[in-house]
Amino acid sequence: MEKISLNNSWFFAIIPIGIFIFVAFPQFQNMYESFHKREIEVQQSVRKLDSLQQLTNPTRKDLNDIKRLEITAPLHKLSISKQRYTYYKTGGMLAVLAFMFISMFGSSYWAKRKKNSPTNKQIEFSFGDFTTDAIGQNISWSAVKGSGSNFLSERLRKTAFGYKITSSSYLKFVAWSFLLMGLNYVVWSYIEFFEFSKEPLTFMHGGKLFFISGGPFVLIGVFLLFSFGAKAFLNSQKRKVLVDGEIIPFQQVYALQVLSKFIQGNKSGGYYCYEVNLVTQNGERYNLLNHGDKEYLLSDMVKISRFLKVPVWNNGVA
Repeated sequence: MEKISLNNSWFFAIIPIGIFIFVAFPQFQNMYESFHKREIEVQQSVRKLDSLQQLTNPTRKDLNDIKRLEITAPLHKLSISKQRYTYYKTGGMLAVLAFMFISMFGSSYWAKRKKNSPTNKQIEFSFGDFTTDAIGQNISWSAVKGSGSNFLSERLRKTAFGYKITSSSYLKFVAWSFLLMGLNYVVWSYIEFFEFSKEPLTFMHGGKLFFISGGPFVLIGVFLLFSFGAKAFLNSQKRKVLVDGEIIPFQQVYALQVLSKFIQGNKSGGYYCYEVNLVTQNGERYNLLNHGDKEYLLSDMVKISRFLKVPVWNNGVA
């Protein structure tokens, strides 16, 4: 029997799933039933007002009911219509949260499953000896990047003319979740404005509506999408590497360097993170990969080494 580990990602999925099934869903169900009951009452009031107005000889009581309903029925109808948009916004937010949870959990689960697949092939790879190389003897082994994640945050992706290094699907789903959550509130807020407001939508009013609804989330999402875009390109057609805004010809690439670093936590403890750096003929270093999943990093490192046809210098990453 396989021992259950508390580190399994599926175990922690029980918490949000349980909260949704046993707490959130019954609450939303009660809210919907209450809203539906009020909606029926408003419809009955509107029909009653319409029937009373059709009377040829209304009684005093009928006249009083007409006056009362002429005031309350439109107000209740307006209130119900606005409340409906609140539910649209809330429902959209829940849909985005479900998308974020399923996507992030799914991408993490798939990456772990792919890494531990029994069909993975064991490859033979030999590291270069930097101690016998003039550049390798003088190269710095300090980290190029001062920070780094403790999970798979960057991946090497195949392109038509080589490879690109970009953020993992996990981070991209985070960015898309911010963007979609903000768009959900912005779109419904504008639709609500055009339906109920009698004033034209001016530039100032439109800007205010954008920022008090979901505009900040939209901007954060757009910023994250750009930030989580491609970090480096390795182009075999142009025989160039584009990294950190620098264009490095293949003939200037001398070696790759792989190293580990310890990231101190804010309170106590910390974690190890790993870097793969490109080393040029003049000894300059450019970071290609920087994350905490050693197996994926080493696998991508081998692909880059074989693609560029350069050795890899390793100082303690086993």
